[in-house]
Amino acid sequence: MDRQNDIEQLALTFIKAMQLSLTPSVTETEDSIQINLSGADAYLLMERKGSVLEALQLLIGRVAESQLGLDKRLVVDCEGFRKDREQDLVDSAKQAADEVRKLGRPVELPPMNSYERRLVHLALKEETGVRSESIGDGLIKSIVISPA
Repeated sequence: MDRQNDIEQLALTFIKAMQLSLTPSVTETEDSIQINLSGADAYLLMERKGSVLEALQLLIGRVAESQLGLDKRLVVDCEGFRKDREQDLVDSAKQAADEVRKLGRPVELPPMNSYERRLVHLALKEETGVRSESIGDGLIKSIVISPA
């Protein structure tokens, strides 16, 4: 069996165990393997800002690392949810940066995981007049955007 088929079978195992009506499709790029899920139960993965999708990605990724020796980043998406979420994060970060420049005071964004924070920091890297900093303890932290 090839690696993409192995990962698809692994995803199907999780989907079956969760009793969800979803179909996985696996694509591989140079630096990641992506599983896109679609089907009647897709909405369940996208509720609560995709927290179930995040958990599923973590679980499938851990099993793929240990059982399949996966050496690439695994991304689980559901009908384009991640792409839309990423764009929303970038847009809200840029709006907050505009507010910081206009009002001259810091703005705190809602708590995010490390991947989301990275997207925000990268989006603000080229913005003039502001700086961003992660604050908090643990895995979920907030970002404060301040005047530079």
